[in-house]
Amino acid sequence: MNNLFKIFILAGAFVSFILGAGTATGQEIMQFFVSFGYWGIAAILIAAVLHMWFGAYAMDVGLRLKARDSQEVFNYFCGKYLGPFFYWFSQLFMLIVFVVMISGAGATVSEHFEVGDVAGRALMAIVVLITALLRLETMIKVLGIAGPIIIIIAVIVGAGNFDASGFEQAGAIVEQLQLSTATTHWWQAGFVYSSFVLLIAVPFLTNLGKGEKSRKNVIIGGSLGGLIMLIGVFAIYVGLLSNVEQLHTKEIPTLFLAQQISPVLAFIFTMILLIAIYTTAVGMLWTVSTQFSKGDPKKYRIITIALTILGFFGGLLPFGKIIDLVYPIVGYIGLILMAGMFYRQFINKGQLKK
Repeated sequence: MNNLFKIFILAGAFVSFILGAGTATGQEIMQFFVSFGYWGIAAILIAAVLHMWFGAYAMDVGLRLKARDSQEVFNYFCGKYLGPFFYWFSQLFMLIVFVVMISGAGATVSEHFEVGDVAGRALMAIVVLITALLRLETMIKVLGIAGPIIIIIAVIVGAGNFDASGFEQAGAIVEQLQLSTATTHWWQAGFVYSSFVLLIAVPFLTNLGKGEKSRKNVIIGGSLGGLIMLIGVFAIYVGLLSNVEQLHTKEIPTLFLAQQISPVLAFIFTMILLIAIYTTAVGMLWTVSTQFSKGDPKKYRIITIALTILGFFGGLLPFGKIIDLVYPIVGYIGLILMAGMFYRQFINKGQLKK
């Protein structure tokens, strides 16, 4: 496998993991970027630089640290006191993402098929529970291909709905609509958008880098992945901002854009989005249940069932509201982890095992 192919594989894995169902719905992009009008472009640029940096650095640390588990990684970045906190907080955040996915499934089914939110959430919770209990990991790996596909379609519906006239008037319209914003200022949005994904991205990226031999490959691959992701975010942002007056009340804004292009595309997008939500939800539920059950099958089943019930009732909250309440808080906490990473790279590198 030549170096160029390896770089694209690393970049693609990064993009698939970070830019999944949550961002593809458009709800995150609405609150972090569209809500600030044209200043959202500057916020996206800040996020792009940060994603490129932490993508490359986390993979590089993974290659050199060769950590046995993610707690070693968090300890390296934040020390023996804060490290365990971030390790366990990352488990909590995975559970929160699980709740967001259940809520997102209900919103998606409701907006496309015009049925009640509860039906979509209940069906998704049941399917996820069965999958997690049966431990159908192979099936999940196969279905994981939905990630790149949903990214491509989301970019198509975003860029395909760009309207020069609508974009030109969007600045004034956004001010009148008073949209929900994830942060107080546009420049904060760029930092917080990048930092809230760090808690689950760092273990994934370091593990990805651990399997590589070339530092050049992981650094370029991580940087390229961050850049591609934010290009995708920008394409969706452009489509959303161009049509903000029509879609600002929608729970799944990108689904509205897909419907404007074609009912067939909207149906395909809905199916792929639900599959992506499903794979993300199973991955998060499986990870948390495995962590807390410590290899005990009976305890694993009890925890999985309990967390699914919790996820269903938590998912009854409005999809956009959960993102509005939770993601910014997690993002501000993630800024501490980001500061720890800056410190380790530029001030005190500490000890890295070969």
